[in-house]
Amino acid sequence: MTSPELAVLLAYAKRSLTEALLESDLPDWPTFETDLPKYFPDPVVERFGDLIPRHPLRRELIATMVSNEVINSEGITFVSRLTAETGTEPADVVRCYRIAREVTGAEQRWDAIESLVGTIKPELQSELMGGVDWLVEAISRWYLAHTGAEPMVGAIESARTAFQEISEALPEIGPVQWRTERKLVVDQLVTQGIPEPVAQRHAYQAELAHAPDIIELGHITARPIRYVARVFFLLGQLFGVNWLEARVDQLPAASRWHRRAIQAVEEDLLSLRRELAERVLTEAAADATPQGAMETYLATRSKAHDRLTRFM
Repeated sequence: MTSPELAVLLAYAKRSLTEALLESDLPDWPTFETDLPKYFPDPVVERFGDLIPRHPLRRELIATMVSNEVINSEGITFVSRLTAETGTEPADVVRCYRIAREVTGAEQRWDAIESLVGTIKPELQSELMGGVDWLVEAISRWYLAHTGAEPMVGAIESARTAFQEISEALPEIGPVQWRTERKLVVDQLVTQGIPEPVAQRHAYQAELAHAPDIIELGHITARPIRYVARVFFLLGQLFGVNWLEARVDQLPAASRWHRRAIQAVEEDLLSLRRELAERVLTEAAADATPQGAMETYLATRSKAHDRLTRFM
């Protein structure tokens, strides 16, 4: 579509989402009410900040600001796709988007990429931005499926630190071949003018889709986050889940139904990895290493694992 056509759709998408949010209780949530001062110039906030929450158009301003934020960052079809595919309401999608944005530190990731304008090729910058957008959508989907009515502040605070820990540990906790492949991606990006920290975040970004499950299993099993993450990535290699995920990523999505079918398979693989990890962690001895936990699990299932390996 042409830019003017997309501009019209952008305006309609924002207006539609704003109307949907006004029909919900989202503009009354304290988490979103803190956005309201950003609408006004600093001198107004300094002089009349205590009056801003009583503004007669408070709800309309919050709904408009939030709609602009979501669609500007995730695109025209983000909310409509997720409501259609998950059966949720627009307000639910927006709430989970905000949780995902805060938990993943997406704003910092976007800012670091946007600071490279003029120093790297536009198509490369678009690829980097798209990677962050994808991560935010993936984590939004997880929260849509798992949090229910959990308060936003609680969800954000309980996951943000653990998510950061996983992000920083990824270059150290994956299998050797896995780390080698991603190190090559980092090196290629650096040669194209990408700062190494940005290149490293991009190269390991896809694995962060597992972070919410890793964090939750860490709470359930009382295991350290890095321990659980190591098990997640070891079993991905041993059971061929990594290979399957890579093949699914290459499937063409020629229509809405193809995209939904691919999304369903991706969600099945995410659930499979989590289920396997939970079994391994449950059966592991308290003092077992992640590698030892995997070996213990496979020791009683050698024939089944052999069949799976031949099948894969």
